[in-house]
Amino acid sequence: MSRAAGTASSAPSVAAAADGDDNNANADDRLRQNIFDFVAERDFVTFAALHRHFAGDAREATEIALPGGRVIWRGLPLPVINAVLALLDAQQLAAIPAPVAAYRRDGRVLPLPIEKRPPREPHKTPHWFP
Repeated sequence: MSRAAGTASSAPSVAAAADGDDNNANADDRLRQNIFDFVAERDFVTFAALHRHFAGDAREATEIALPGGRVIWRGLPLPVINAVLALLDAQQLAAIPAPVAAYRRDGRVLPLPIEKRPPREPHKTPHWFP
């Protein structure tokens, strides 16, 4: 994952809610900003690096996947997933495939068969699309 080309060096500011401080919204905004800053400082990170930095050894029953049994990453806490997806939707980050060696360097790989190219038909079992 990398910072999207042409984006500003920081995420846009968000105005406070008119009815006062919404702690959950502020926490979500802070998490998004922290993730953006983490990626921007490094210019490229794997989901393994994001996981280690923002969730440590946590292993949640979550999955980021594409149709056809193509798993991008597993085990991140839902708030981290939501923050990453929001940054991707806002085009502040870009998801790009990474070599498995980058994940090994970052100390985490998924115990799944590795997808080497997009399949013509959906996978019968989940495959990791790093």
